[in-house]
Amino acid sequence: MLGKEWVGTLVADCAPSAPGAGILRLRLSSFPALQAANGSIRVALNRFTNQGAIGAFYPILVNRGQGNEFHALSARCTHSGCVVPAGGAACPCHGSRFDLTGAVLQGPATTPLARYPISFDGVDTLCIEIPNLGYSLTGATVGTGPNARFRLQFQTRLGVKYEVRFQSSVDQPGVVVPFATTESGEAVNTVLTGNNAVAIIFVDPAGDRGFYSVAVQVTEG
Repeated sequence: MLGKEWVGTLVADCAPSAPGAGILRLRLSSFPALQAANGSIRVALNRFTNQGAIGAFYPILVNRGQGNEFHALSARCTHSGCVVPAGGAACPCHGSRFDLTGAVLQGPATTPLARYPISFDGVDTLCIEIPNLGYSLTGATVGTGPNARFRLQFQTRLGVKYEVRFQSSVDQPGVVVPFATTESGEAVNTVLTGNNAVAIIFVDPAGDRGFYSVAVQVTEG
């Protein structure tokens, strides 16, 4: 995986407009390159090489124009499907270049990069709508008593990494909690890698009250 740290999560506070889409929520303060005009970053939902994605999704380019103008683009080059770098650098396969909006600056590509809907709250939050990234989460208590486990079930995407978080209230970011992959197994896992199947995992009680959420891990690189 290219990248150094987790920099974003999938959340539900920005509602997608298309069925099956998911919202990638990024904190602007986490990216020095986006603090000024013409800044550019590339974030990934799963592994990739210069030649393409190793998983369900290509990386995402997030570019800043003037003021609070932002652009979210697929890093899939429209010439032959290689992965375009951030910052307007040439595609590593055949040299195509694109501007901050995704328009072609230099061929052999002839069509612009695919665009994703993006919004900015004017403070620190970018919301990017990614097709086919959305999933619904269902849960149920397993067993009885104060130590009864909670079962979580959700659809995964190939190569995407998921983590479980517990939040004591909706205004808290939540903490990562370990999970088990069987009802009686030890809860020692903190990351689940998607395989396009429905995942079923189990968590131990994390507090007297609150709720669990499943987040997608995102890396910059």
